[in-house]
Amino acid sequence: MSWLEGEFKPQNKGVAKVLGELEARVMEIIWDLGEATVKDVHQLINQEKKLAYTTILTIMGRLADKGLLIKKSIGLAHSYTPAVSRDEFYNKVAETVVDGLFEEFAEPAFTHFLKKVEKDPQKLAELEKMLLKIKEQQG
Repeated sequence: MSWLEGEFKPQNKGVAKVLGELEARVMEIIWDLGEATVKDVHQLINQEKKLAYTTILTIMGRLADKGLLIKKSIGLAHSYTPAVSRDEFYNKVAETVVDGLFEEFAEPAFTHFLKKVEKDPQKLAELEKMLLKIKEQQG
């Protein structure tokens, strides 16, 4: 997936950890709407920040090229739908980041993960359930 080949930016929030900030905002809008034209997205983004229509057109084209949006022709305009759901996106990002960490930094990554989990009783309970399920599956 070409959208995972970029830089991971842990200091950014949400989808912008993987995509550019404007790409992330466009994806959030399209996930919320389910389907949108460039005009739809441009109007929504312009309520927050004034940008040229062609800027949004370029961003949406790039997101389609990366495999995140599906472009359909509607007369002279184009409609875009998400190629992956928000949950699929988050899961793939998490899988890729964790795989990369464990491949190169297994021990410190695991240690920091456990330190983070132990501070949250709910997350600790979830981890315990997952471990029990794995043990049951292994027999």
